[in-house]
Amino acid sequence: MSSESTSKERTSSGWISIENFVSFLGEWAWVILLIEGSIFILWGIIGLIWVSGAGAVAQQAGAAGLFAVDLAFYAFWYTWYLIGGIITIVLAIIFVKPRFSDKWADRDYDYLLNDVIQIGSIRIPLMLIIGIIISIFLLIWGGLIILIPLLLLIFMGPKEYEWKAY
Repeated sequence: MSSESTSKERTSSGWISIENFVSFLGEWAWVILLIEGSIFILWGIIGLIWVSGAGAVAQQAGAAGLFAVDLAFYAFWYTWYLIGGIITIVLAIIFVKPRFSDKWADRDYDYLLNDVIQIGSIRIPLMLIIGIIISIFLLIWGGLIILIPLLLLIFMGPKEYEWKAY
């Protein structure tokens, strides 16, 4: 849900010095997420092939029971990589490109600061939630490409962010 612009103008020499870099990160975030998601999918597929081969070797050697817990653990993580990569690619195409990267390319800070979900009297940026979800599925580091530019905009940007709804 979007709300009216309640941001107050402010000038920050810190923002002026990092604006081009932050805009570049925000603009290319969706491409970076596509690459990260693809790497996770590839990593998951290769890992599951490895687990399958290791399971077959352990069974042939008569030691499948000894390695069953380890193989289950690795199968879980490689499946998580596979699912995380798929979810990241879908979120990058559906949410990040149109609602985040395109707005960074246009430097539409009003939209970025006011594309929020309102819970009670608190306004939470939608992309903050998306960034946290991607961080969970890409084991923390994946969502940083969304969180870093967004948090810099919120705390150092040209407009003051209003956390409370009126």
